[in-house]
Amino acid sequence: MKGITREGISMETFKRSGRLPSGTGAARRNLAYRSWIVAVLITFIQLLLFVQSSQASRTLSRHDRGLKRLQPYLYPSSNSSGPAASARHGPAVKSFQLSDRSWVDCVPVEHQIAAHHPGLKNHIIHMVPSSDLLHLQEVDVSSAPVDHDQLHPQAFAREHGGCPEGSIPVQRSEPEQTAFRKHHRPEDDYSRPDTLGAPAHEYAIISMAREVGAYKGQGTTLSVNDPTIGDPDSEFSLSQVWVLAGSYANDDLNTAETGWHVYPALHPSNFPLAPHLFIYWTMDAYQGTGCYNLHCAGFVQVNRNWVLGGVLAPYTTLGENANSEYEVRISIVYDSQTPGWWLNAQGTWVGYWPSAIYTTLQTGADQLQWGGEIAPSDRTNGHTTTGMGSGAFAQNGFPVAAYHKQVTYADYSGKFYEADFSYAAVTDANCYNLEAGNNPGSSSGSYFYFGGPGGLDNDACAQQL
Repeated sequence: MKGITREGISMETFKRSGRLPSGTGAARRNLAYRSWIVAVLITFIQLLLFVQSSQASRTLSRHDRGLKRLQPYLYPSSNSSGPAASARHGPAVKSFQLSDRSWVDCVPVEHQIAAHHPGLKNHIIHMVPSSDLLHLQEVDVSSAPVDHDQLHPQAFAREHGGCPEGSIPVQRSEPEQTAFRKHHRPEDDYSRPDTLGAPAHEYAIISMAREVGAYKGQGTTLSVNDPTIGDPDSEFSLSQVWVLAGSYANDDLNTAETGWHVYPALHPSNFPLAPHLFIYWTMDAYQGTGCYNLHCAGFVQVNRNWVLGGVLAPYTTLGENANSEYEVRISIVYDSQTPGWWLNAQGTWVGYWPSAIYTTLQTGADQLQWGGEIAPSDRTNGHTTTGMGSGAFAQNGFPVAAYHKQVTYADYSGKFYEADFSYAAVTDANCYNLEAGNNPGSSSGSYFYFGGPGGLDNDACAQQL
């Protein structure tokens, strides 16, 4: 029948009902509408993914910008003194003069002198240690050292607040100043002259037992004193900690050291004479590598408030310590993630000795030592009058004698314990001595008093040559 479809329904019926089979104009419009909706949804999803991707990219870019690498600053050649590209810090972005007449230069963190160390090429600067170290807890020292409400122990931070963000403070050296080196020989015969032919240094030192790679760190709270210096042109007196690995016999003794010293020749601009925070390191038994503070490439500083080599103020002189002594807590702790040995002063991460600058001290220490040292200049006229510690003997106790208290160590697992002293070494007890003790859980913990007047008003020592 004409007008009847194969299915038996006429086209006219569809037209009257308003329903059209697929392929007609209305169906195509309906399909186009649905396609438009899908396209809008796809576009929206793509836009959302793009925005998220852009945000992630911007976040990553900010993160990338935050990662700085050491970059040696190469000074342009000139006709002035000095090599064209010597190993030194980059130009200061700001400088300050302190009340003790010393100067502090604020140097971009990436252009500090450490950038010139061959083992630190393209080294990524770690502004903080790893989370493992950040969460590390020592034994209970709540009653001892860190009062975050007190004034900063250093003159620079107290007087100027610190360097601008992105820079570190560097104590300015004298233009022609000699590069001073240490010659610590705690295992040697103390009466033997050191390698430079000068009189042997004298010590009052206490130690943990020697065990290869057994130690991952130490902590101590030490009194800050101002002993008499017999010959300001060449002598010094200090209180410090040594983190050691290797040996003198193999010329591979590695150290990380910190504490305070009164060293007029190293700080000629300092007035009056005062104790200074210092660090030191070596990786060849003090023969050719290492230096004080930031005088050579090695230690990487990240904190903008602490000055390595800067004066500690206040401090206690022997005539003033009738009631109490000023003190500061310092720690050196190994971080396997950095990797390196981090210096912490009064609860602040100052910087680190990268493992790359060491050989035997790359992953653990063999021995820990604490105590005092003095450097005499000439014994032909009797013993030096340079004092050690506060200048008082150990038996004077608190608050007269100098001390270390709450002395701790970290074992191979990184867990801290109160120090278990193994032995003490004293050059001459008539001149300087040491007395140790332990009060577990107290404000003292493992502790020792040390020091003495040397030959100052001390006939028993003055006869010792």
